[in-house]
Amino acid sequence: MKALMVFFGFIVFAAIVAFSQITLSFWHSMGDYAKLPLDQLIEEFNRTNPGIRVRANYQGTYDETVTKMKSALLVGAGPDLAMVNIEHIQIFTQDEALMSLEDLVERDPELFPEDFVDEFWQTIIRDGTPYAIPFNISVLMLYYNRDLFRQAGLDPDRPPQTWDELEEMAHKLTVVDARRGRTVQYGLLWGVDPMFYQFEPLVWQNSGDIFNEDMTRCLLDSEEAIDALKRWASWFDMGLSPRDLTIEEGIQSFLMGRIAMGTVSSAGIRYGLENLPWELGVAMLPGNKEKATTLGGGSLAIMSHVSDEKSEAAWTFVKWMVEEKNTLTWYERTGYIPVKKSALDSIEIQLIWRRFPQLRAPVEAIPYARPRHVHENIIEIRSILFNTVERVRQGVEEPEIAFLLAVNRVNQLLK
Repeated sequence: MKALMVFFGFIVFAAIVAFSQITLSFWHSMGDYAKLPLDQLIEEFNRTNPGIRVRANYQGTYDETVTKMKSALLVGAGPDLAMVNIEHIQIFTQDEALMSLEDLVERDPELFPEDFVDEFWQTIIRDGTPYAIPFNISVLMLYYNRDLFRQAGLDPDRPPQTWDELEEMAHKLTVVDARRGRTVQYGLLWGVDPMFYQFEPLVWQNSGDIFNEDMTRCLLDSEEAIDALKRWASWFDMGLSPRDLTIEEGIQSFLMGRIAMGTVSSAGIRYGLENLPWELGVAMLPGNKEKATTLGGGSLAIMSHVSDEKSEAAWTFVKWMVEEKNTLTWYERTGYIPVKKSALDSIEIQLIWRRFPQLRAPVEAIPYARPRHVHENIIEIRSILFNTVERVRQGVEEPEIAFLLAVNRVNQLLK
């Protein structure tokens, strides 16, 4: 009888806990290798916070998530909180879909904006107000095959520092089968995806810019930008980078060891260390007139339509995800950079670097990382710019004409 009473008591207690538990819907864009460590963090949060349950839902790429969220919000649905790409925050603040976190930040005794990396914190500020908390922040890096460097007589501890060195090494790393008249190994993969992510640093490195400061004019018709486009196109013309492969196909060839160097987000470092059949090297992007790389990734935002009870629960989750221990765990399992200065200054990160020295490079790149430009029409703008550089890469349009035409179209969207 006593055992039966204990059993029923447990059932009643479980029912009370379940009834009082707040469930939060969380939409994110972490697929493939990043989904597992994200799910593990969320499982740990749910286990250690029994009054809150976060249900994570993968929604596709950043752009796909934007489309789904906009559609859901139109009919009064959507998540309670979401991972929002830092350049997409503007889209949702325009619609007042994201909750201002100003009050939550100001009255919270445990979260200090000054502890966040300055460059990261600025990405979530709109008109002086924070609308998200930095979480999965990455930088574009140069990945290279240390084994192929050795085979080509190059020092794997000295990756290229400049465009000239990049070209010189890429020539040595490119192997042509003279008998068959085809390239069997390329020295470089510097493709550009539809987010235009990989081309931006080339303009910055050449002392140019993509847009003016207030985002009212595209500046890709400048001499610096056009020269950067010409230099990039020459890598395909010289046969250093494959012209006949999409960026996805190029990445697969790189992973298989058929391309020696490539530009990849720091978020993929741990995947590379665990899955590549060759030794991975990671370095800062080679510069030209300046050093620069692209700051990308996403942040955690609470939707403005949620109740006070849910917003408090969501805030508890957001804060927990960026605690020093958790931002370091996320970094070690992926390559997304720790978002807090205290984590970057910790003994723990030194231990991580001993285990995985390649993870140090993106942290050292922070001073040269520039956030991407934001605008409510940024997705359409990027599509124009991506298609423009693709036509140049394929050799069907001259760089000067291509950027002049693109600037005219983009400026219409900036008005």
